[in-house]
Amino acid sequence: MANSHQKQLLLDLFESLPSIVFIVLWRQTGDLELAGWSGCGLAVFALAGFVLVKAPMHPVLLGINLHILLVTPLLVGLYRFSDGTLAAFLTGYSYSAVLLTVTLTGGVLTLFSRGGFAGVPDLPRSTQYRLSFLMLAVSLAGTVWAFQAPENSILPVIVTLTLLIAGRRFLLARVSDRSSNAGVLAPALAGGTDTTDGYT
Repeated sequence: MANSHQKQLLLDLFESLPSIVFIVLWRQTGDLELAGWSGCGLAVFALAGFVLVKAPMHPVLLGINLHILLVTPLLVGLYRFSDGTLAAFLTGYSYSAVLLTVTLTGGVLTLFSRGGFAGVPDLPRSTQYRLSFLMLAVSLAGTVWAFQAPENSILPVIVTLTLLIAGRRFLLARVSDRSSNAGVLAPALAGGTDTTDGYT
């Protein structure tokens, strides 16, 4: 079990690298394009790596990486091939929009994947929906909060992502404690999600 937890911590760190590098470069250099392309490249590397080795992906981190992957080419393209007005407007909301992408990703997972936004295919369907919709409610509330004040969106973004990541693990641990199938759920809690069953 200890090895499983250590492995999952390493996987979560690897999956978090795109956002960590993006934030560090952005804050240290002030070069949003450099930070964006660096994060974008790492997001491609992380997503491809997880798919190739069939490692479990965290549903919230998946949404963050998809955001980095999609937003950088969009904004750079708008700045280079338009008058920049729309690009500047969207850039002001780019940090807040992380939560929007996470919410949309969670909605797609809830509707079309076996693991849902909770990311555990072995859960009973009713429990899976309940947890997924609770996570969606938190994510949507955080999105509304962040978009109300985009210039100060760092607080709602950090608070919401923390609630989603820590709250998901707490809720799944409670389900595992209460479930007669705790032995089945324990590996899923230790190892995150099954990409084969949860995301395809």
